[in-house]
Amino acid sequence: MGIERDLHDLLYCHDCVIVPQWGGFLTHYRSARLDEARKLVHPPGKDLNFNRHLVRNDGLLADHMAKREGIGFDVATARIDLEVEGWRNTLERSGRLELPSIGVFFRDAEENLQFDPDKRTGYWKDAFGLRPLAAVPVERMKQAPIIRELSKPVPAEKADRRAPVLWAAATLAAVVFGAAAFYAYRLGGQGAQWSGLDPFGPRPAPTYAAAAEVAAPVVANAGVFTLPEEPLGVRVLPLTTNDSVSLTVDLGRPAPMEAVRETTAVVMPKAEVNAPHARFHVIGGCFAQPENAAKLLADLRSKGYPAVQLKQYGQLTPVAFGSYVSRKDALEAMAAIRKDGASAAWLLVR
Repeated sequence: MGIERDLHDLLYCHDCVIVPQWGGFLTHYRSARLDEARKLVHPPGKDLNFNRHLVRNDGLLADHMAKREGIGFDVATARIDLEVEGWRNTLERSGRLELPSIGVFFRDAEENLQFDPDKRTGYWKDAFGLRPLAAVPVERMKQAPIIRELSKPVPAEKADRRAPVLWAAATLAAVVFGAAAFYAYRLGGQGAQWSGLDPFGPRPAPTYAAAAEVAAPVVANAGVFTLPEEPLGVRVLPLTTNDSVSLTVDLGRPAPMEAVRETTAVVMPKAEVNAPHARFHVIGGCFAQPENAAKLLADLRSKGYPAVQLKQYGQLTPVAFGSYVSRKDALEAMAAIRKDGASAAWLLVR
C-alpha cells in the first residue's frame, strides 16, 4: 500500500489533507440519516470531498509518512511525487483509479476528473466502529374513542320519594341553626363570643361612664381611728371600733384665729415649724435620694412656704409644704396649695 494508508489516517484527525500535485481531500460533518429506500439508519460521520485546485504542498502528508517509516522529510516528499505519478499513469491507461477506503477517481465524458468517495468510511472518531442499523417501522396505536354514557333521567316515582327526605333534612337544619342562634343570644353578654353574631338585631356597644363622685384625697398611713375636730387637749380614744383598748392622746391646744382680711389671694393656715405635736403634714414629695429632698425643701422655702423635711419614711425622705396641729387647718392648707398649682400635694398623718 502506498500513501493511501497515511491519507486515510490523516482524514480522521484533519479536515483538509493535501496531496502535492494531485489535489486536496476535504471532510464535512454529517449527522445521522435515514435511508428509506434500503430501510437503514446510518450513524453520524464526515462526508469526503475532493478539490483538484489544492495542489500546494503543506508538508502534512510528507511529515506523517516520514515519522511513520522513520525516513527524512525530503525522502518522503520524493516518494509522494513518485506515487502521484503512478496514479496519473493508471488513470490515463484505464480511465479509472481506485484508492482503498477513500474512493474512486474517473474521467467524465468531457475528460474532467471526478471523485466518488467511499460511503462506508465515516472519518469521525466518535462514531468509529458504528454500523448502519435496520430501520423497523413502529405501528402507532390508535386510541379508542371515549364513549360517555348520558345520565339516565330519574323516574318520577323515585323523585317523589326523595322529596320528603329533602324536606326533613331542611327542617332539621333550620331547627339546629335556630337553636344555635338563640344560644348565642342568651350567652352574648356572659363571656361567649360568636364573632359578632346577633340574629335579633344590633345592640349598642357598652360605653364607659365616669364616676360622678370626686375621689377623696389620698391619705398615706392614716390612722385606724378618727380624731375629733374640737375640742383639743388630752383625750382618751379607742384604737378601733367596738374595742375596749383605748389610748390617751394629747391633741394640743387650738390655734388662735387670725383676723380675716378681704383679699382675692388664697389664705393658708399658718403652719407650725418644729412643733413636736404637729401631726398633719401636707407632703410635696418623697425622695430616695436625700439631696433631691434638700433641693425641693430649698425651692419651697424660696416660694414662701414654711417647708420642713420630715424623718425618713421607710426608704423615702418626705418634704412637706408645712406641718399642722389641726386636721382642719391641714386640709384647708392642702386645698390652697393645690389651687396654687401643686395638684400632687397630699396629706400625711403621723
